Amino acid sequence: MKIEKIIKSKIFREYYFIKGNLPIDTKYFIKKIEEGINLESNKNFKTNVIGKMTSWEFFINDKKFIKTMLPIFDVLDSHPSEEVNSWNLSEAWGFKESFSEYTRKHSHLPSFISGAIQLSNHNQTLQFPQINETLESKPGNFAVFSSFLLHKNKRNIIDKPRYGLSFNIESK
Repeated sequence: MKIEKIIKSKIFREYYFIKGNLPIDTKYFIKKIEEGINLESNKNFKTNVIGKMTSWEFFINDKKFIKTMLPIFDVLDSHPSEEVNSWNLSEAWGFKESFSEYTRKHSHLPSFISGAIQLSNHNQTLQFPQINETLESKPGNFAVFSSFLLHKNKRNIIDKPRYGLSFNIESK
């Protein structure tokens, strides 16, 4: 074997990160998450969410969820990617992180765009260490981001659960 070159380096990479707040019916979504985490199809403690989680597609056909997402879809349409001509919502789920629960550092590859919408006031924040961004947990706070961005949160250290929604968008 002859090795001619080994390179380990960093390159500049374009990414999306959109943060804001939108009106959301938190009672409706928290109730639905409670239903979803009790179904046999749940993903409780089976993913990077070390807590309770609905199935990946739990909210994909939920009309109230789609209505909530429409302003986000409009923003994505108004800031198109040079690489992607069309896209579709591929997954949408809910989660609940109670005392001592957290989310491991992870990405959402191979999706194109991902997002999180907060449903409760909580001190547990969503952290994006590569770009030094944080999403506070306040009802309606959201982040939409390039799926390759790593994100996580620390353990919940209080006796109050944090609820939220997450989603993935794939390019067609």
